[in-house]
Amino acid sequence: MASCCILLVEFYRYAVCFAFLSYRNSLSDFSIGGIMKKMLCFCTALSVTAMMLFAMGMKEDSPSSGSTGVKEITMWYQENKSMIPAFDKRVADFNEAYKDKYHLTIQYIPRGSAYAYEDKVNSAAFTNQLPDLLALDGPNVANYAANGIIIPIDDYVSAESKADLMPSIIIQGTYNNRLYAVGLNESSCALFYNKEIFAANGFRIPKSIEDAYTWDEVYAMAKKISTPGCVGIKLIMNKGEGIPYVLSPFWDMNNSAFTSPDGSKCSGWINNKGGVEAAAYLQRFFKEGLANIDPSPTEFQDGKSAMWITNSGQLRGILKNYPNFPIGVTYYPVTNDKSSASPCGSWALGISKNAKDKTAAAVALAFMTNSDSTLAYSTEGGYPPSRRSNYTNNKMWNTMPFKVFSEELFACAVPRPRTPVYTVLSPKFSEIFLDICSGSDPKKSLDELASFVDAEYSRFKSSHR
Repeated sequence: MASCCILLVEFYRYAVCFAFLSYRNSLSDFSIGGIMKKMLCFCTALSVTAMMLFAMGMKEDSPSSGSTGVKEITMWYQENKSMIPAFDKRVADFNEAYKDKYHLTIQYIPRGSAYAYEDKVNSAAFTNQLPDLLALDGPNVANYAANGIIIPIDDYVSAESKADLMPSIIIQGTYNNRLYAVGLNESSCALFYNKEIFAANGFRIPKSIEDAYTWDEVYAMAKKISTPGCVGIKLIMNKGEGIPYVLSPFWDMNNSAFTSPDGSKCSGWINNKGGVEAAAYLQRFFKEGLANIDPSPTEFQDGKSAMWITNSGQLRGILKNYPNFPIGVTYYPVTNDKSSASPCGSWALGISKNAKDKTAAAVALAFMTNSDSTLAYSTEGGYPPSRRSNYTNNKMWNTMPFKVFSEELFACAVPRPRTPVYTVLSPKFSEIFLDICSGSDPKKSLDELASFVDAEYSRFKSSHR
């Protein structure tokens, strides 16, 4: 089989060369007979090439199987180094469990600090070279579903499995009342603080979500403890999806939102009174030198910021790599009138439009998202599990400091907007927010953002009629 494929490729290569040379040579012969002769050679070569491409395409359309009849399944996941050991283990477990029927291969795609993974997915979708199973960031489900990159999986996910998923995971994975993706893990953010700095300043420590620090308290603490060598708080996780992920709850808890509930409208939501207040509040930290617009990845760990709003994966890393660091963890800040919201949502797994054998892909999806798998990802990476059952008798997530994140998920988690233009909204919000941090007018900046996103949604609707 391999030798046949090699012969096909070689024949195709020579056919293309012959076609090109025939066409190039015809340019020097302007006689009617010469042109007709060369054109006949050119068309013949192209016909042969087309037949070879068709034959090769027919082979590629069939499910990939080895000589033993074992079907090959491919999967992409972001290159999250903290999660790779768990994924490698579960892939090995799958291949052992189905060794006579399926073989799963996983590829880790670098994401960088922004949208490199998404760029690769879009490129592969355009050329129909997606893997069978595609991991994707939760808020991108609506975009990938609307554009046919992933397929509905309702028929492949059992009612029992679906009932075990966290409510936020169901919301994240659903578009137009169809399930498209199953969460690999959940996530949440909390307020990290330097215990030594807080103790020296006599700051109170909240005991529950109801007792969480208010916006005014966080600002007052940051102002009091900021020094030339240590800012009060770190607010920018990264300059990609980290900005809307970490900071969108400031809108959600303040009578605002990034979009309308159906994801069709940004104007009147992200730029309403509550949204402008949220942006203006966050801007104060940067205008007054209480936060850095370009913090280092380890600013908090290096003692150069006293607080940090970030996720549980970062906590796991600090506990492992900075065992003597005086870290404290408390709840995500609430508004002054005690309205709360917290981030949620994380990477999920779906079946791509290019899956060679959707039934085989569904078997792998079920295995890679079952309770054993989600518990393994959670334990290894420090992210909350995506399944309810994983929290039962789970010491890690029922004990402080990780309990802060699980409490938030069950009490006040708000998924990012489900809109087919989220892949436009997210980078544009990050861009506009950085402008606001640099001093631009919050209202004008959010108006610009809303108009831009609404125009993109209109273009989307026009192209999908």
